[in-house]
Amino acid sequence: MSPLPVFSESLVIHLAMNRQNPVGFRAALQSKTEEAGGKGRPSFSRLQFDRFQTSEKCWAHQLDSKNCRFHWRPALREQGEYLAIETAWNLGDNHWVRYFTFHGHFVQDYFNAVGGFRFSRWNDDNFFIDDYVGHPMMGAISMDIFVQNDPRGMSLEFQNSRVYWHSRLPAFIWSAIYSAEWKLGPVSEASVGNTGGFFYYDKNAHKFTNDTGTVGLVITPVGGWAWSVAEDLVDEHIITRLERKSHNPLYLFSIQFLNPCRGFANLLRFKAPWYRDGRPDPREKDYFTQLDSSKNLAHTKAQIARH
Repeated sequence: MSPLPVFSESLVIHLAMNRQNPVGFRAALQSKTEEAGGKGRPSFSRLQFDRFQTSEKCWAHQLDSKNCRFHWRPALREQGEYLAIETAWNLGDNHWVRYFTFHGHFVQDYFNAVGGFRFSRWNDDNFFIDDYVGHPMMGAISMDIFVQNDPRGMSLEFQNSRVYWHSRLPAFIWSAIYSAEWKLGPVSEASVGNTGGFFYYDKNAHKFTNDTGTVGLVITPVGGWAWSVAEDLVDEHIITRLERKSHNPLYLFSIQFLNPCRGFANLLRFKAPWYRDGRPDPREKDYFTQLDSSKNLAHTKAQIARH
């Protein structure tokens, strides 16, 4: 697959419309947009294709800077929704979180909790699944929130290219900031539950602990980055194939368990879990993937080269 198929397509179209034999070149281009282009290749119009090429166009400077700006308001709203869900879960799930949140001096207890955070210690004495599964998923959801609000990254599927990796770097930073906020910010484990403000005897760990350590600050963004990239790979090579088997919403929902973080991030923006910025809804008649577009582009190039 070409790392940036839209760049090559733009060049092909430019050449096609400006050669001495425009009729022949337009005929080749017409076959790309109206025919299947070979067995197993769905047809799609250029307009349909362009709808899902926002990121490629931004990097190619085919869109003005205003259309390529990061969407701050929806991103902050969605991240706020996620923070509210996590906070509500902690309050509802743990009696002591509720007790220490609503008893005592809130501001003073919060600063005591921040001051008691053990930055010199890696392990926070929580369960392995919390630190090395739950926190990476938290980081991946935060990355997905950033990506789906970033025109420079929202329509990019996995590709080993400079543009793809550069688009995920600010998402990684966004995830790291959220991780720090969740541990030490104004609405965090330190303020809601006063984690770090006192020691207690943990029967599971068989030791006194205050449930703090740097593992969460590091694993959340780093593990989240790895999880997010892995979901991109699964989405491109597995989910796109499964989506062709049925258009039933329950079926489409069920296969999103292969992309749980992206599906959850979609729900935060009130989209279906299977929604993607880089391709149409699987229930649409003219469904295609970026892999399909690359195959059709290669077919178009071959046709144009023969004229």
